[in-house]
Amino acid sequence: MGGWGAVRGLFAIVDTVAVVLFVSVCCITWRRRAQNPAIASALVAVMFGASWWATSDVISAIAPNDKVASIAWLAGFTGVSIAAVGFVWLGLAVTRPRWVPGRRGLSLLLVEPVAITLAAATNPWHQLVERGPGAATLTEHAGWAFGPVFWVHALYCYLALATAVALLAWGWLTAQRTFRRQSLALFVASLTPVVVNAVFLSGGFGDIPDPTLLGFAVTGMIITYSIFYLDLFIYAPVARALIVDQIGDAIVAISPAYRVLDLNLAAIKLVRDLNPAAPAELVGASARELFAAVTGGDGSWTASTADLRAGASEFHVRSSPLIDRRRRRLGTVYVARDVTEANAQTRRLSLANEQLVRQVETIDRLRADLVELAGRDPLTGLHNRRYLIEMFAPMLAAAERDGAPLAVALVDVDRFKAINDHYGHLVGDEVLVALAHRIRAQVPAGALVARWGGEEFFVAFPGADAAAGLAVADGVRHWCERDGIDVAGSTLSCTVSIGVATYPESGTTMNELFHAADLSLYAAKDAGRNSVRLHRGVESESASEPTRR
Repeated sequence: MGGWGAVRGLFAIVDTVAVVLFVSVCCITWRRRAQNPAIASALVAVMFGASWWATSDVISAIAPNDKVASIAWLAGFTGVSIAAVGFVWLGLAVTRPRWVPGRRGLSLLLVEPVAITLAAATNPWHQLVERGPGAATLTEHAGWAFGPVFWVHALYCYLALATAVALLAWGWLTAQRTFRRQSLALFVASLTPVVVNAVFLSGGFGDIPDPTLLGFAVTGMIITYSIFYLDLFIYAPVARALIVDQIGDAIVAISPAYRVLDLNLAAIKLVRDLNPAAPAELVGASARELFAAVTGGDGSWTASTADLRAGASEFHVRSSPLIDRRRRRLGTVYVARDVTEANAQTRRLSLANEQLVRQVETIDRLRADLVELAGRDPLTGLHNRRYLIEMFAPMLAAAERDGAPLAVALVDVDRFKAINDHYGHLVGDEVLVALAHRIRAQVPAGALVARWGGEEFFVAFPGADAAAGLAVADGVRHWCERDGIDVAGSTLSCTVSIGVATYPESGTTMNELFHAADLSLYAAKDAGRNSVRLHRGVESESASEPTRR
């Protein structure tokens, strides 16, 4: 008995170390759970169950009396069950990353741990878990024998561990190369306590107490190594389906026989909107029926709009063949993106852009009108002196560049002061307006006509020589002399005097030509008015300048 007590004491020390290890792994895993909650929660469940089991064994070994030891022994069954359930959870989390246990799943996983806990707690009454002398009074647990509930519990735990090992093995074999080391570590971690327990049951450890907890301790060390050195949570794979379901576009795979092979959550929502009467199970259903509103007669997705419950929607649809590794066509994958809001935004922007263009055009027209008005004489409608000066400079430059002639004429109303004094300024204004119309009608196209100031008008004839300039000027003079000007219902006799100058004979700059035309006009006045005079060159400038009347 002394040797056996020493062995039990040694195992109590080992179990205590295991408890510390299990709790440490629990804390480390829980702190890093954000990177992969499913795997982390499963590992916490495994380590929590193992620590419960190990704590029960330690208390059972060092308890001060039989009753405490017996209670601790019975409580250990709960920890065993939780550890087994945790391994199943771990296997599912590794092989099915998309799987997250809901209330129903958790309830199913907790059925056995809760059941064995209740059975162990009431064992003194029915002795279905442990039986034998002292079982009813919770004493002498070392002499107890296993009852039928224990064997059911043991079978359940072995099946759970076998299932977990199979799942983790499958996860390791099918893992991508990047994740294979992590998957292998989890597989070895789950396999270790199973192997240790199998050797113990076969008698491989002789009289040594059940060392399965030592196997769980090895599991804890492997998991710790995986977390710190293999970045277990950081590099855990994400299921393809989970990625696809996060995509907002509707993705549907359709077989050559127009049956739905697969579809993501966005596509399921679209189907329910398109066809509220669609069957509960969409995979395998007829694509022609599900997507009748947007597919053509051959089952292909052709329409770009669809009437949904929320209103008409527009889709941008792309399709690509679904090919296997042997280059066989398995069907077609459709990706439909809802572009209703994007198209509406584009249309709004287009409309706003059109409105902006129209507004800019209106502003440009108004600006041009303002520029035009700024360059017009408000009384006669002819260009004003400012506009004349701006436009005459490029006209003169063109004549100089091309070697072409240019004639200018300065027109003045004879005895205009007398008209104002006798008939009034309103009649004088009407005379100026009528004369402006006659000049504009008489001059050739391309001529520049402007009101020089007061009763004077300036005309520039690009391409006209002295003879052409004199002819146009005399035509204006003759028209006024012959017809007079109709004012206030009567014809007013009104004549004009005109001075003509030419480029380059009379001058080569703007000021020179203006001055030459002015001198010619003085000469026409001195000749008795109602006449036209041509500037004859620099020598004529020496003549005295008479007073105009």
